[in-house]
Amino acid sequence: MLSKKKIFIIVAALALMVGIFFLPDVPGLTGAGKAALSVLVFAVIMWVTQAVSYPVSAVAIIAFLTLFLGFSPEQGVSGPLLGTGRAIPLALSGFINGGWVLVAAGLFMAAGIIHCGLERRIAYQVLRVFGTKLRNIFAGIIALMALLCFVIPSMTARSATITPIAVGLVEALGLDLKSKFGSMLLVTVAITSSVSGMLLLTSGAPNPVALSFIGSQLNHEISWLDWFIYAAPYAVSLLIIFYFLVTRLNTFEFDEAPGGREFIEKKLVELGPMTKKEKKIAIIFGVTILFWMTQGIHHIDANTVSILSVLAMLFPGVGIGSWKDLCKRVDAGTILLFGAGISLGNVLLHTEAALWLAEVSLGNLHLEHLPPLLMMVPIMAALLIIRFAFASTTSSAAALVPTVIGFLLSLHNGALPMWGMAFIATMTVYFSFILPVHSPQAMIPYATQAFEVKDMIKMGIPFTIISLVVLLVFVFTYWHWLGLI
Repeated sequence: MLSKKKIFIIVAALALMVGIFFLPDVPGLTGAGKAALSVLVFAVIMWVTQAVSYPVSAVAIIAFLTLFLGFSPEQGVSGPLLGTGRAIPLALSGFINGGWVLVAAGLFMAAGIIHCGLERRIAYQVLRVFGTKLRNIFAGIIALMALLCFVIPSMTARSATITPIAVGLVEALGLDLKSKFGSMLLVTVAITSSVSGMLLLTSGAPNPVALSFIGSQLNHEISWLDWFIYAAPYAVSLLIIFYFLVTRLNTFEFDEAPGGREFIEKKLVELGPMTKKEKKIAIIFGVTILFWMTQGIHHIDANTVSILSVLAMLFPGVGIGSWKDLCKRVDAGTILLFGAGISLGNVLLHTEAALWLAEVSLGNLHLEHLPPLLMMVPIMAALLIIRFAFASTTSSAAALVPTVIGFLLSLHNGALPMWGMAFIATMTVYFSFILPVHSPQAMIPYATQAFEVKDMIKMGIPFTIISLVVLLVFVFTYWHWLGLI
């Protein structure tokens, strides 16, 4: 049952949305653009306050886009109305988008590998290699988070996979979950799960969302291998930095975990030899990753490769499970949210509302006079501040990336490296290192009650500052050398 506070927020958001739609004509903003902005305001309020669930907000976005666009002029601020029938394709445009396909396929791929249990075998083998010295355990958990990016294309699923393993390790050592070691190990899962999303095109849902906007609005394609070359060095740098941060800023109960190796060996014995399904999924993922990496040779894009991978998982004889088996582990609400978020971004760009919004919010900074390198500094600072308002990397990407692209397009400067600047802006979406409520993947380890909010803040604030400094270093060096900016 909804609380009075949530009911008030919903009613106020609806009233504000309707009020914006019926505002007098705004200079530089079309009727359809005003409709898009009104729905954006409603969506942001729902995402920030979580007055309704994300799936409900997604359905509302689609419905209100259809309704308000349908009763807006086709062009300008007057004339024949577009009509709801013609507005529906715009409201659903996110569901025929390559970014949405990659996200949906990625969730099914994650469900497939979890269904077979291969991720647990990989996890315990990694921890076995790193050993049971305290610092090695932290290194093993962080390395595991990075490694699972290749086989579990979902930050939330990776967090859900590693969290019980981390809890099991703490309990095997005879320690309380709230011990310094236990709390920091789970904080490590919470923070590195967000960092891992940057690593690959397929490791974080905001990546294909941003890629779809970059491709449709800036006419630039980024392959799976391109993304790896651009993003992996930055993501790996942050993971290494966090390892040193968490192991140097804390004093733990011991230097080497007593019984840790026995726990890992016991779990591997319980798993037994690789099953037929595990071998199948290993082959499917091996081939999938190979095709992702070699797009430049065979010219099959990552979206299509992902669809073929899901088909292989389901196909009789070679598959690893039925449609029902995989659907049980796929969050349909997440798929709905991605589609609705991309649709909203598309409509904002299509109606040029994103350009108007960017001019109003960023235009007064007069950044057009700055060179691209310096221009990125205030843009990144603004995005980091705004990012704190969102409880989801997906919703923040859907709202912020089109705004950045709209601002860059509003400058009417063809010499700007817009796609590179939009790519770098996407990295800031992942800066959810301070509070667990800023990302679903952090809420999973937080739900174990191993750490308090203050524990994550203690690690998150210095890590956020360092991450921003490293981001600026990459802007002025590595990404500049590669021609992104």
